[in-house]
Amino acid sequence: MNPDVFRSEDLRRGMLIEVQRRTATVRDDAGVETYCTYSPGIRLKEFSNFAVGDRVEYFPGSVSQEPLVTSILPRASKISRPGPGERHAKELILAANVDLLVVVVAAAQPAFNPRFLDRYLAVAERFGIEALICINKIDLQPVLPPEVAYLKTVGYESVSCSAATAKGLDALRAKLRGRLAVLSGPSGAGKSSLIGALVPGSDPRVGEVRDSDGKGRHTTTTSHLYATEDGVRIIDTPGLRELGLWNVDSTEVAALWRDFRPYLGTCRFNDCAHRTEPDCAILAAVASGAIPESRLVSYYRVLETLAGEGERE
Repeated sequence: MNPDVFRSEDLRRGMLIEVQRRTATVRDDAGVETYCTYSPGIRLKEFSNFAVGDRVEYFPGSVSQEPLVTSILPRASKISRPGPGERHAKELILAANVDLLVVVVAAAQPAFNPRFLDRYLAVAERFGIEALICINKIDLQPVLPPEVAYLKTVGYESVSCSAATAKGLDALRAKLRGRLAVLSGPSGAGKSSLIGALVPGSDPRVGEVRDSDGKGRHTTTTSHLYATEDGVRIIDTPGLRELGLWNVDSTEVAALWRDFRPYLGTCRFNDCAHRTEPDCAILAAVASGAIPESRLVSYYRVLETLAGEGERE
């Protein structure tokens, strides 16, 4: 059967819950899952690639035709990174239609790194997605990092929990319920452990923290959407470990820092980079203690990364 001649009444709509190179699993609105291949008639250049969270139209299959994804519906949001540069894949979509980016950081093992957190929050701002800070492993370190306490004052919500002891998981579930969330953050923070604790029956691979450098092994190899009956939906996808800002001009970066925004446009120079320029409003705010110096350092690190000067954390 020619995929271009499917009748509209033969097609269904659903969401991609698992994506691989040549196949995908679609879940319709009634919860029925169908294993599909991709129609050769889809024009991927408009969408770069399929991603978990994509809403699609698909043919559920017949005696003469295997199930096929026939089209991708418009996306409300996306999280992406640079593609491998092959064919049309200049942009690699990691997740689609996400409305919450949960930045998971460990309170300890590995040590809390505010630069990682600031970078992921900037990514959420870049893609226009709400962010939630999740402090995991509070059984190892129950004290909230001061950097997180500050971020709460500029509007970022946070929740503290432990996947190992289940403390705080109910509060995290309440934040996730009814949303389509992505868990991201540095390796070793416990993203897979959290998914395993939040979604009964899920089996995300869990890696251990290396003794040599205190960092974790990235374990996710296939994009997948996990869901519970009470409305928790979590996308787990490879590639989020190295999530960073891209396809953004350095002059646009400062606006991704919420606490910088009230000062933008008030520096002496319109093109102020907030480094050593005289009468810089942001430097003055840091000097007065209104903005923590760690936030300025994170901003500089992102600029260095965009310029190709930064090193991996």
